[in-house]
Amino acid sequence: MTKTIRTVALAAVWGWASIASGQTLLLQENFDAGLPADWSQQTLATDGGWLGGTSAELESQWWPIAPHGNIMATNDDGCDCDKSEDYLITPELDFSGVESAILAFSTYFDGGTYQGITEGAFIEYSLDGGETWMLMQALIGSEEGAWDFEVINLEDVVGESSVHMAFRYNDGGGWLYGWAIDDVAIMEPGGLDLTLTALNLDNVVLAPSTEDLSGNVVNLGSDTVYSYTVAWSMGAESGETTVDGIALGTADSHTFSLSDALPFDLSGSYSIDVEVVAVNGVADDVASNNSQSAEVTAIFAGEYPDGKELRNYYYYEPSDAPDNCPLVFVYHGYGGSAEGMIQWSGFNALADEYGFAVCYPQGTEDATGEAFWNVGYAFHQNEYVDDVNFISGLRSELIATYGLDGSRVYGTGFSNGADFCYLLACEASTEFTAVAPIAGILMSDIQAECTPEYMVPILEIHGTADDVSLYEGDLENMDGWGSYPSTPDAMAFFVNLFGISLQESGSFEDVVPWDESSVDYQKWGLTGSCPQVWLYTVQGGGHSWPGAWGNQDINASLEAWQFFAQACSEPMSVAELMPTGDRTLVRVTDLLGREVSPEPGVLLLFQYSDGSVEKRLSAE
Repeated sequence: MTKTIRTVALAAVWGWASIASGQTLLLQENFDAGLPADWSQQTLATDGGWLGGTSAELESQWWPIAPHGNIMATNDDGCDCDKSEDYLITPELDFSGVESAILAFSTYFDGGTYQGITEGAFIEYSLDGGETWMLMQALIGSEEGAWDFEVINLEDVVGESSVHMAFRYNDGGGWLYGWAIDDVAIMEPGGLDLTLTALNLDNVVLAPSTEDLSGNVVNLGSDTVYSYTVAWSMGAESGETTVDGIALGTADSHTFSLSDALPFDLSGSYSIDVEVVAVNGVADDVASNNSQSAEVTAIFAGEYPDGKELRNYYYYEPSDAPDNCPLVFVYHGYGGSAEGMIQWSGFNALADEYGFAVCYPQGTEDATGEAFWNVGYAFHQNEYVDDVNFISGLRSELIATYGLDGSRVYGTGFSNGADFCYLLACEASTEFTAVAPIAGILMSDIQAECTPEYMVPILEIHGTADDVSLYEGDLENMDGWGSYPSTPDAMAFFVNLFGISLQESGSFEDVVPWDESSVDYQKWGLTGSCPQVWLYTVQGGGHSWPGAWGNQDINASLEAWQFFAQACSEPMSVAELMPTGDRTLVRVTDLLGREVSPEPGVLLLFQYSDGSVEKRLSAE
């Protein structure tokens, strides 16, 4: 089945430190040891219903869960079974001597819709030991893929001596996502306690810009809140604002918004700290739950003149990146976008960790309105945009503007963007130190004209079940993209062109069984020298970017960067392989690595006893 891929946004953090000494705790549970013995559940599901563990253990391909320590979750996507009555039930609770009570918990729930069916998450209660259940509140989903903080007034059960509360998930009879919870507390409120539960910020913003600062507060105390003061800081910038004209009773929430509070002048990572410093003009009773912090990434949105057209790109350089750092270009697929690559490739986080800059250029639109890189598809015969020239010019401008290392410039991309990496390896070998195409194909026309000056190291990651960029190739152009060899034959072409041999082969550990795929590798090279061709074959993998979706045993973005980092900064020129001294002809192959007899006028590879290779037209 096909579902929407979800991205992780900023999440609220809430824990037991937020409980005031003046409040009476009736129940608290963080699920660190799994499902407590005094909790129970009811389910029609075949997977056991609610399960305990970490996010990584409980998530699935189409329902990733943001990390939150040990949690409880019910995953409908993981089992595709009947989860219409998944009840997670508290122990029996006595509210007979309680004047008021609230339920507070962390929740991860999308409220997603698939095939016309929308999932539901409900708080229900029973007064007869779980025989019948009554609805207390339905939750509203959070589409940004973040943990939220929920507070519910339990006035419906105050005064009752035998109460069970339940978290009920209902898939509506469809194949949907799921619900996760953590840090459950049921308490009788007391005193003055306003908690800052979340900051509502985009995790990626454009620079230069100024952004609003907004967040949520909830009254966990018994005193009414009439005003509160919010203080914030971001680097050298700071501010303070008082919010009044409100009257928040127990369990009431409020959202504040400070217009144009946050200036993002340059690309980089920004730390934002926010605190409620006063409530009703004084310090409240619980200072430990008054603060929230967030990390926001700012990306520069630029334009580059390509002929008469302005081409768009995004540029990210970590705030603490070293001078003369490397540059990685990331190319989107056919019909894709630079923004999409930013969201799911994870290269900004890698840039932060390893200290390099990233550029996400945007392709132009073809006659059908789809964004593309011009690699000569069969249906693009009337498209004349020179993307190699565009990228070459943009590369030079970024190096000059930001002081980047021109000897360490790399390219990676997905699908059409991966195909473009092969074109760069053939036509811009003096400007790109290495490329890592993901689910890419080497078009036969590019292959036939491939005469690089330097041997650009190549890492290809490709699934055997890819139904778009066929692993087995399509020399007869059955799918309409144009003619291209199989992935192994494309690798063989460069292996033969570079005159290198197999150095290592093996398999990655199959650490995530549910992705129904595994990864093998083959690495060709030349002992003690620069030329490299690596192939990571995703057995059973489709048209995907491992780590983002599809196979989860490897992270394609991380593998690409690690490949770049170990590549020579001064690749060998093809001329360095030209033979000198005594040597004999070992064999002659075509461009696919198949041994042939020389024919006049045919472009062939001549391999010699000293390991050298010549690519030339045969005169015999």
